[in-house]
Amino acid sequence: MSKVREEFIKKKIAGMTLIEKIGQLLTFTRRGTMLTPSGIEQITRLHCGGLCLEPYALETCKNLYWGNSQIDKTFKRPKDYFTIANNYFNGKTFGISITPEDYTKDLNRLQQIALSRPSGIPLHMTIDFEGDFKNDYMAGGIRQFPGPMGMAAIGDEKLTYEIGATIAKMLTAIGVTQMYSPVCDVNTNPRNPEIGVRSFGDDPEVCARHAVALIKGLQDFGIAATAKHFPGRGDSGTDAHDVLEVLNLDKKRMHEVELVPFKAAIDAGVSAIMTGHSVYPAYDDKYPTTLSAKILTDLLREELGFKGVIVSDAIGMAAILKKWPLPLACAMAIKAGCDTILLKADDESRSQCFFGIKMAVERGELTEARIDQSVERLLKMKYDQGLFETAGKREPEKTRTITTDKKVIDFSWEVARKALIVMRDDKKMLPLNPKQKMLVIEQRIPYEFLGKDPYCHTHMFCEAMVEHNQNLILADTAFSAFEDEIKECLELAKQADLVVMTNYYARIVKTGNNQLLIKKLKEAGHKVVVVTNNPYVEGTTAEADVVVCNFSGTPDSIRISTDLLFGKIKPCPTTKLPVKLGKQETVSAKDLKAPKKHPLNLSYC
Repeated sequence: MSKVREEFIKKKIAGMTLIEKIGQLLTFTRRGTMLTPSGIEQITRLHCGGLCLEPYALETCKNLYWGNSQIDKTFKRPKDYFTIANNYFNGKTFGISITPEDYTKDLNRLQQIALSRPSGIPLHMTIDFEGDFKNDYMAGGIRQFPGPMGMAAIGDEKLTYEIGATIAKMLTAIGVTQMYSPVCDVNTNPRNPEIGVRSFGDDPEVCARHAVALIKGLQDFGIAATAKHFPGRGDSGTDAHDVLEVLNLDKKRMHEVELVPFKAAIDAGVSAIMTGHSVYPAYDDKYPTTLSAKILTDLLREELGFKGVIVSDAIGMAAILKKWPLPLACAMAIKAGCDTILLKADDESRSQCFFGIKMAVERGELTEARIDQSVERLLKMKYDQGLFETAGKREPEKTRTITTDKKVIDFSWEVARKALIVMRDDKKMLPLNPKQKMLVIEQRIPYEFLGKDPYCHTHMFCEAMVEHNQNLILADTAFSAFEDEIKECLELAKQADLVVMTNYYARIVKTGNNQLLIKKLKEAGHKVVVVTNNPYVEGTTAEADVVVCNFSGTPDSIRISTDLLFGKIKPCPTTKLPVKLGKQETVSAKDLKAPKKHPLNLSYC
């Protein structure tokens, strides 16, 4: 640490109260784009150090996170306890589409609120922007990219670097300072429901090279990258949002597989590392990583030498919440070595977690010196990014110039084109004949993943198909077609020569995808062409006649897939599948069930 920086941070910490220090360790969700008393007070009264941005839905305290309330009903309030303002919007309320320049103004305003606090410390503005279906800002034509597996399929680390650099240029212009990316999990389990195409693949060295390239691209242009989910959830067979899994991997295996990308990320100077909520008996048979000093302090800090910021994954996942109430879990995580806790809630659990940490200090379970260590790391990251000078001063007029730059748009199309693979075409049906009558069936992408504007909307695939063929019957279904939708599609298919449809996979949609509809169409004797984002059996199925994988449910990937179907472009000869599929498992139609109609459910809220 330079002497000037060291003195600056030392002086900052010396002038902070305990509650200001505790607040710095908390990253709260900021959903939507409205300025509300709740959003203001989590900055001014709970002194949060950062905001996790999710501008797709209105903020609400009438919410569940993956079906669970995060409020600890057994929490005993101390005498100095207080709650902050809450909102009582309906959790199913649609958010708004906000342009990049307006979002720049919005984040400037939040930073100015933070800077007006006595501590004068800016916020780290974090976001998920992995690619595919894990982009938390999609509006205003901002370019999105295929996820890590698509990058690895292209196989060009220079291109991966440019993707990171391009994302950073766009998002730093808006005011984003930190990215929860790259995913460094080595996806050795093809049936992993949580990681999948979020991983670069099943080869640890390939994962390491592309992770480093993405980290350098992000960090060279102002974004603090965050490698996740340490020490690796690629061999998992469950989703940490639902259950706490025990991964029985020995240390030798972990050093040869799981830890390889993280070691490379550390060597590359990654700013932050996010924990994974799993138990690894080889290191700690009692606590998951987020709560384990043996993993976070002994392994990550001391053995691997990581000196940056340790971020908890969302603390309210069922993997933690089912066993440890959040106020306790937050204190345990900091004691174990976490520097900042990610709390995705808009309710009283924010105050509970804040006071849970404070009471742990007062009881002597946590020392203020331990708190100071984390504050120092967080302030160092903010100082190194220049936030004490630049926060709240982004120029909206420049944002639009960057996000609409023709070079950015052309590059996005280039990446989408290269990340295309024909997984199956045994009957040589490609290119499709534009004179044939086709039934086009498009899944309705969950609302969270859409920009709600002409560039990123519900019917992008149908829209692109019309550019090639107007002899179409257009239909859509839920992401996993309802019973009545399957019946309707089977009737409509009788009028067409073939069916062209999407079969994307998204981990937050617990009802599945359109595998059952494909099976029913094939049983009825129809030819079926599928575009998917997932090269595993969930996406490709065993029945479809043609399968094209684009690794991404993002606008350019969706649209350019239709160019490939009709022969306007050809697959890139150097693009290769970065995972070994082996003999794919098939799923019997009787094992798949169509969901009944249900009301809109914003899955993250």
